[in-house]
Amino acid sequence: MARSFTSLFFKTAKKFGRLQRAALRAAAPQAAKRRSATRRKATVAARQAAKSAAPAVPSLGGGRWEAARQFSDSRGHRLGFSRYTPVSAPAAGMPLVVMLHGCRQTSQAFARGSRMNQWADAGGFMVLYPQQSLARQVQRCWRWFQPDDAHGGAEADLIAALIRSESARFGLDPERIYVAGLSAGAGMAALVALRHPELVAAVAMHSGPVVGDAHSAASGIGIMRRGTLKPLLPLVERVSDPAVFRLGMPALILQGQLDPAVAPRNARQLFEQFRALNGLPPESAPVEHVLGLGTEKAYRRVDMLRGQNTVLRLCEITRLEHAWSGGDASIRYHARSGPDASALIWRFFQGQRRPAG
Repeated sequence: MARSFTSLFFKTAKKFGRLQRAALRAAAPQAAKRRSATRRKATVAARQAAKSAAPAVPSLGGGRWEAARQFSDSRGHRLGFSRYTPVSAPAAGMPLVVMLHGCRQTSQAFARGSRMNQWADAGGFMVLYPQQSLARQVQRCWRWFQPDDAHGGAEADLIAALIRSESARFGLDPERIYVAGLSAGAGMAALVALRHPELVAAVAMHSGPVVGDAHSAASGIGIMRRGTLKPLLPLVERVSDPAVFRLGMPALILQGQLDPAVAPRNARQLFEQFRALNGLPPESAPVEHVLGLGTEKAYRRVDMLRGQNTVLRLCEITRLEHAWSGGDASIRYHARSGPDASALIWRFFQGQRRPAG
């Protein structure tokens, strides 16, 4: 009985409080009501202003972004990818840049973080973003560390098949097809270029491992941490189509000097590997520059030239860790510091062509 009375008392008190507040609002002067309405409007306006002042969602460019597409090769092997087409020109005759993400990334995150689509708008080229399947590798790592035909080699061939299919479908320029990647994507970019040198005009490897030494996930981690202890050229020969030594493969290598995941030694060893396969003798002198000295964009650039054309370039980025240089830092594995890697890559690619036949 006491509990029932107490419950009834609190219910009545709450109801009375509501009625009292309603009465006070009804009795309030109109000016006070207007002030209250004004305050509410000001609050709404302040919230809207705060939203507009907040950082914008990273853009995917002004052209056409097509996500979550599927490709199947002649053997029924499937590969997810995204496609970006700029609005600046018809697709026919465009160059193509293929961007390969790193571990724990998606194609869309890589597009947002690298901002390559904005360079596609400016340069008039199509971009493909293949995406590794979780069913193949639980961290979405491209299997550069297993370069045999059943694993990483098969993935490289599937990416090459996608490139050929898209190039034929849109009438893209077969002399201007380029591949770039970050970390595991850099390792896979190297495999695609070395296994299909007649298809790829140049390759860019950002924070990538030395080619050809790893043959398991465990050995891949070891290579990333210390580079290789083996002779460099035979490692390339193991994973390459022999035609690459006749055709050559122009390469851009970018590496953060503070990278805790991929030791900078890898970049220097990659430089020597691509120096050899491009037929650039060890005694030929590189051209070196230090750019952006004293700023967060500082880097050392080392070029190997054939005539007036840069065939091989190494960019050692002073203050960069394991991330895409000069990207959108709100996206994981992309850093604000360092030069704009996408700009460096596209400018390098512009000087490279793969003559038909």
